[in-house]
Amino acid sequence: MTWQLSAILAGHTGDVKAVCAPTDDLIVSVSRDKSVRTWKRQSNNTFTEDKIFLGHTNYVNSVAFIGASDANPQGLIVSGGSDKLINVWNPDDASEPLYTLAGHTDNVCSLFADVDGHIVSGSWDKTAKVWRDWQVAHTLEGHSQAIWGVVELVEHNIVVTASADKTIAMWKDGKKTKTITGHEDCVRSLALLPGTGFVSCGNDGAVIVWNYEGNPVQALDGHTSFVYSLATLPTGEIFSSGEDRTVRVWEHGVCTQAIVHPCVSVWCVAALPNGDIVSGGSDGFVRIFTRKSERVADAETLKAYDEENAATSIPSNQVGDIKKDDLPGPEGLEQPGRKDQDVRMIRVGNVVEAHMWSNAEQSWSKIGEVVDAVGQNRKQLFDGIEYDHVFDIDVGEGVPALKLPFNVTENPYTAAQTFLDKHDLPQVYLDQVADFITKNARAVSQGSVATGDPFTGGSRYTPGQSSNNASLGSYNPWGNDTPKPAPAAPKRLIPQFANVPFKDANLPAIHKKILQLNGELASSGVALEEPELAHLDTLIKFLGSAPKQPVHQSNALSLLLKILNSWPEASRFPALDLLRLLALYSTSPAETPDLLRTLLTASRTHEVSLMLVARLVVNFCETELGREAALKDMEAVLEYMEGDAVWLSGNKNLKLAVATVYMSYSTLLLKRPDDDAQAIQYVGVLTKILEKERDQQVQARLLTALGNLIFAHESAKESAAIFGVKQVIQSAVLSRPTSENISTSPIANEIIKLL
Repeated sequence: MTWQLSAILAGHTGDVKAVCAPTDDLIVSVSRDKSVRTWKRQSNNTFTEDKIFLGHTNYVNSVAFIGASDANPQGLIVSGGSDKLINVWNPDDASEPLYTLAGHTDNVCSLFADVDGHIVSGSWDKTAKVWRDWQVAHTLEGHSQAIWGVVELVEHNIVVTASADKTIAMWKDGKKTKTITGHEDCVRSLALLPGTGFVSCGNDGAVIVWNYEGNPVQALDGHTSFVYSLATLPTGEIFSSGEDRTVRVWEHGVCTQAIVHPCVSVWCVAALPNGDIVSGGSDGFVRIFTRKSERVADAETLKAYDEENAATSIPSNQVGDIKKDDLPGPEGLEQPGRKDQDVRMIRVGNVVEAHMWSNAEQSWSKIGEVVDAVGQNRKQLFDGIEYDHVFDIDVGEGVPALKLPFNVTENPYTAAQTFLDKHDLPQVYLDQVADFITKNARAVSQGSVATGDPFTGGSRYTPGQSSNNASLGSYNPWGNDTPKPAPAAPKRLIPQFANVPFKDANLPAIHKKILQLNGELASSGVALEEPELAHLDTLIKFLGSAPKQPVHQSNALSLLLKILNSWPEASRFPALDLLRLLALYSTSPAETPDLLRTLLTASRTHEVSLMLVARLVVNFCETELGREAALKDMEAVLEYMEGDAVWLSGNKNLKLAVATVYMSYSTLLLKRPDDDAQAIQYVGVLTKILEKERDQQVQARLLTALGNLIFAHESAKESAAIFGVKQVIQSAVLSRPTSENISTSPIANEIIKLL
């Protein structure tokens, strides 16, 4: 018999993040509504809410259960949350926890417990902790990012941890014994597999079986998006849930059924002792599924559930691009599927429906309607790449329209900023371009034609006009005119997509200083010789009339590296100054392996040099190669930047440069929404710095970085609550006397609104 719905448990008001089933008659669920709830069976297919446990002050993200014992005949519920705490509850008493375990410094996102009362916890603080008798027995340190999954191989006395750093680690007696690689992205969950070892899953969509030694046994392929949770049965069956709306059932390495849910994310799955399974979703519901006919829900409930699934929209990226005119009508369902769970698209009027084939039932069932996939010309080519839309943007009379490509999955502000940067258009147009994208992309996706724009009433957006026909100021994209301020609404301060490079320089003064220092080193054996001085002259001229596109400058780079590698530390700063300028206009610095790490190590004790290296990092973020190099070294760079050498210094220029580094990396993370672990880490660092930093220019850039992270990363927003960002901003900015004329108040208020 196939898996069918048994019961739906309604009560939570937020995403259900974790579930467990200690007995056939008891379900425990935890949620972003800050509650732990228990549900007790009333009949074969009926559960009712029993108790609500309200001991956490923030999201509850993990749960485990300690089995019954003489001391605790009902067993114990263990819950962990974003408040950094682990609460231990008597299932019969929701008034207060029996124990509260403190020790983690960040969200407790995973828990494991055995019948002996041993607990293992994993946290965003990059550690796992082993608890014995309600005390920390071991702190497991070694992962470089958050620990999302934990289990204990009890018979082998081994703890296994899964991390956002893409690795799995095995530990014995508090020491790491093995690091396991195999996943290509964040590893999200672990589950024991009796008789074999354990199972892992992750953001790469993979489910991998490992033996007790940590060697791979089998990879299970089927999910089309992130896989969040795992469960197993003694029979060897594996269950996995994820972002593709399904719980998948695996038997002997084959996916035998995909149980579709009417919610975006199926956050968790667990097994009951009787062989049923329970899931929790982003819609706040807990659902139980069974293969036993006596526990299947009544016909009316099953029909309503099927209809809810059928009415759910399916993003086209889950089923591939579709040409509507090529699809069959309902007659396409007259033929059986090629295999179990085969998905077939049909056209019903103007609607594209997705149907799934069941071998067991020998029938098709509708699983949803496909959105954003109903036009055979939906994708448009631009520069050899397919986009959902390619808009024409007029920039002035007599000038050809510029093309603005856009995919509906993009952030309109990101697309607008990229467009402005590519064509050297003024930043003042950001909001107008983003608004145009938002309105017209929405119009097209709803089946209408974008025939007007909010500024001219015509078919194209003209940045030179506003909605009331007032001029935005003349601008020649190929000239150097400075645009006049726009008479539009106040500019949004968050998100800030633009990098703020350090371009200003007094080239003659730098040149003169290098020549002076070179003369002082004439007898040292490291002074520049005539050919090198000629290269220096060429470099100064190059930087004085730099090209619009970065070019290779190997001679210039070799010259500067000689100075940086051989001259005394106090004499290197003019070369660093030239290097940060060269990074704007040449690919050579970014192509040099480990350049940033090497310079940071050499400059950590010299304030001027450290300031110039910080400016260099910012300028790296101006070119594609530079951004790749900066991202590669991001963790090392920011580790240097958060040290006391910077923030206990009285050098404002140093602090401003470093604050700009944080802002630059935040603009890069805006375009990398999956880099949650990095974003979370730096929310904590920025909050700590803002607690003490009072210079308004420095504050502004730190706040911009913080706002960008919170804007783009939901988990960063969650961690902001843990770090007390609101309170820090209130103290550092909003509570200061009005007589101080605090210029950072607007951006501070925008961050508060985001939270």
